[in-house]
Amino acid sequence: MSESRHSRSERFAGIGAEGQRRIGETSVAIVGIGAVGSVAAEIAARAGFGRVTLIDRDVVEESNLQRQFLFDAEDARASAPKAEAAARRLARIDPGVELRSEVADLGFRNADALLAGHDVLLDGCDNFETRLLVSDFGKKRGVPTVYAAAVGSDGLVSVSMPSPDWPCLRCYLGALPPAGSSPTCDTEGIVPSLPPLVASLAMSEVLRIAVGKRPSRGVLTFSIWEGDVRPVRAFAQARPREGCDACSGRRYPALEGEGATEVVRLCGRNAVQVAPAGRERPDFDRLERALSGFPVQRSANVLSFPAEGVVLTLFSDGRCVVRGTEDFDRARSLYAKYVGR
Repeated sequence: MSESRHSRSERFAGIGAEGQRRIGETSVAIVGIGAVGSVAAEIAARAGFGRVTLIDRDVVEESNLQRQFLFDAEDARASAPKAEAAARRLARIDPGVELRSEVADLGFRNADALLAGHDVLLDGCDNFETRLLVSDFGKKRGVPTVYAAAVGSDGLVSVSMPSPDWPCLRCYLGALPPAGSSPTCDTEGIVPSLPPLVASLAMSEVLRIAVGKRPSRGVLTFSIWEGDVRPVRAFAQARPREGCDACSGRRYPALEGEGATEVVRLCGRNAVQVAPAGRERPDFDRLERALSGFPVQRSANVLSFPAEGVVLTLFSDGRCVVRGTEDFDRARSLYAKYVGR
C-alpha cells in the first residue's frame, strides 16, 4: 500500500500530522506569478495548502522561460496569461488543491476582492507600488504577509505579522523611491538559480506561519554569485518605524489610492502615458547605465529607448509615454520592467 502524498512532511517533527492538517486548511494568495511567484506557487501546491490564489496581470514571454517555473514554450507562443497557465500546471500536479487564477492588475480598487479571505499573502510582484498595497492590506486586515524579491544575484525575504510590534514593508521603504533608482530583472538581468532559492525561503516562512510557528523576524538578504553565499539578517530586532501610518492603525495610504500610478491614453497617438504619483526627477544616469544594451537617446529633460515593439520616453517630471500601444496593462507592465523604482 502506497504512503500518503504528504507522508514525508508528516514525518518531519516540525510539521507532523497536525501541522499538515493545518497546512491543508490554510489559504494563500500569491501576488505576481513570475520568477519567484511561480516557484512559490508550485511549492504551495506540492506542500498541500488547501486553497491557492494566483494573481498576475502579465502573459508568458519567451524571455520568462530562463527562470520562471510552471511555464513552457507553448505558453510563450500562445502569450498565455501567467495566472491561468500556472493554474493549469498546478492542477495536474495536485488536483486536490483549490486553485483560483486572477488575470488582474492589483490596485486599491480591487484589492479587497482579490486578497480578502486568505490566511497568508505572499508578495512576489515586480514593483514597489503594488508591494506597498499588499503591505497595507495585510496590516489593515491582520493577515501575515511574506515579501520576496530577486534581481541580479541578490535575494531578499521579509515577513510582516499582524502584531503591533512587528514592522511592515512601509517601515523599511518609507516613501516610494524615484523612478529609475532601483534595478529590475530586465535592466540588470538575473542568475537563473536565484528565484527558486528566494521562493523556497519565502515559502518556508509561509509554512511556519501555517503550522503556528513564529516566522523569522527582520530582513534576510543574500547574494549567490561570488561563490561565498552569506545570508545576512538585517534589522533582526526591528520595530515599527515611528510615524508609520499603517502600523499605528491611523490610515493605510495605498488602500486610499495614495501613490497609485495614473495611466491615460493619449488621443490619436497610439500611446499611453504612465504617471506615477508623487513624481520626482528620474535617475537618468543610473537608467542610462542600466539600459546600456538599448539605443538610448537622451537630452537634459528626456530619455527615450525602444523595447518590445514600443518606445518608452521618460520625462524629467517623472512621466513616461509608451508609444506603440493603447493597452493600459501592457504600458504599466513595460514601465515596471524597464524603468521601475
